[in-house]
Amino acid sequence: MSVVSEVKDHWRQAFPVFLFFGILLSLIFIYVMRGLIVNLLIAITLAAGIAPVAEWAEKRGIPRILTIILIYMGFGLVYAALAYFLAPALSEQAAQLYQNVPHQMAGLTSWYNQLLTMTGQTPDALSLEWTDFRDPVLKMVKQTLSLTTGLVGLMLSFILILFLTAYFVIEANQIWKGLLSWLPKRKRERAASLIVPLGNCMGGYVRGQILVSICVGVFLGTGLSILGVHYALVLGALAGVLNLMPFVGSMLTAAFAVVVAFNQDPMLGLMVIGLFVIEQWVESNIIVPQLLGKAVDVHPVIILFAILIGASMMGVMGALVAVPVVAAGLYLADEFYVKPLNE
Repeated sequence: MSVVSEVKDHWRQAFPVFLFFGILLSLIFIYVMRGLIVNLLIAITLAAGIAPVAEWAEKRGIPRILTIILIYMGFGLVYAALAYFLAPALSEQAAQLYQNVPHQMAGLTSWYNQLLTMTGQTPDALSLEWTDFRDPVLKMVKQTLSLTTGLVGLMLSFILILFLTAYFVIEANQIWKGLLSWLPKRKRERAASLIVPLGNCMGGYVRGQILVSICVGVFLGTGLSILGVHYALVLGALAGVLNLMPFVGSMLTAAFAVVVAFNQDPMLGLMVIGLFVIEQWVESNIIVPQLLGKAVDVHPVIILFAILIGASMMGVMGALVAVPVVAAGLYLADEFYVKPLNE
């Protein structure tokens, strides 16, 4: 056996060991740097959402940096206006709601136990405490803050995300050119053809989901106000914010709103359930197809598991970025594995 053959044989035997330690070191690195990685993923996702607007403006002679400044200023003015007009009412209702949560839970328990008594069952079958819901929420918030080492770190992460997003949009052409230069020449054209579809996949989700969340918040806030539900403004705003996490956010908001309504009147609680059923139908059949379309063509079960895994690993920020990352991963897997496999 030649020396070259012996070296190849030894390398073939040692390769699984190197592969194992390589994967292990990669996982350790990802865990240690998970906060920075989440910030980077959020910035990439936001940049993918802004890039088409910047490209459209660039064709009309508007520099990308000016487009970024105008977009940031526009969002800042919108949030400032909302804070000016809605902050007093929102803060008042939010404070009242927070103080009355234990009462809401006790009321729901009382109604449930009365229903059990009417059916001849044991009336102490349900016992809901505020801590049962508060502790998981606080745990998720603490987990999110731990990624950024507290509130100051959270603010610095926010600034970093804005800076990286602007950099990725402004220098997109140079970044892609530099990345493609690392690939063999025969594969560059194929990789370049995936840039726009991949950006549409991630960016389309960001743009569409923000619009969907606004529509859902306005729809539910208006509907709850018409029905006369207490804290309708806060519940509508909460619905809009939590809807950034599909399925999970809607379920949490619906459960909270139904509890509040049932404590006012059981019939009102049933009407609120009907309102959320109507909202889900409108969202699934009208709002999402029009605003999201095929931007994220991922099965709902995969989306749900992605959000739960992202939230358990990285808190709220992980839940927010989970869907576009999974969608991009599935798109690449389809292009590089599924399609060649079936050709």
